Amino acid sequence: MKVSTQMVGSFGYSAPEFAMSGLYTVKSDVYSFGVVLLELLTGRTPLDSSRTRSEQSLVGWATPQLHDIDALAKMVDRALKGMYPAKSLSRFADIIALCVQSEPEFRPPMSEVVQALVRLMRRASIVKMCSGDEPGFSYRIMDHEAAEIPF
Repeated sequence: MKVSTQMVGSFGYSAPEFAMSGLYTVKSDVYSFGVVLLELLTGRTPLDSSRTRSEQSLVGWATPQLHDIDALAKMVDRALKGMYPAKSLSRFADIIALCVQSEPEFRPPMSEVVQALVRLMRRASIVKMCSGDEPGFSYRIMDHEAAEIPF
C-alpha cells in the first residue's frame, strides 16, 4: 500500500483521515469514490457554500439519510425522473454508506465495492425499446427479482 502526503483532487472528495494526518491510502480512494457515487445519486456537489450550514457538506448531509427510505427518495437527483428501480436505490445507498464511513478500516476494499455495483447492475437491466410513433429510443429500467446477495 502506497501512502502519499501530497494533496490529490479537491477538498470535498478527501477522506477525513487525510485532513487529520495528511496520509492518503487506498481506503481514502474508496471514500472519494463514495463521494462520487453520492454526487450521482443526488446531483449535488461535494461542497456547496450556497446551502445552509447543515447541508453544505454533501457527505455530512446525506449520510444520516442513506438508510431512511423516505429521506433517500427525496434526496435523489430530480434529473433522474424516477428512472431507476426502487429496490436498487436502497442497495445503491448501502454501497455509498459503506464507502463514506469516517473510519477507513470499516470501508470495504474497492474490489468489493465493484462487485456490489456489478451485482446491482445485474439486478436492474436497462431495456432498449423502440418507440413506434416517435423516432429514436426510449429506455425503461426493470427491476429483476433476485436472491439477496449480501454485500
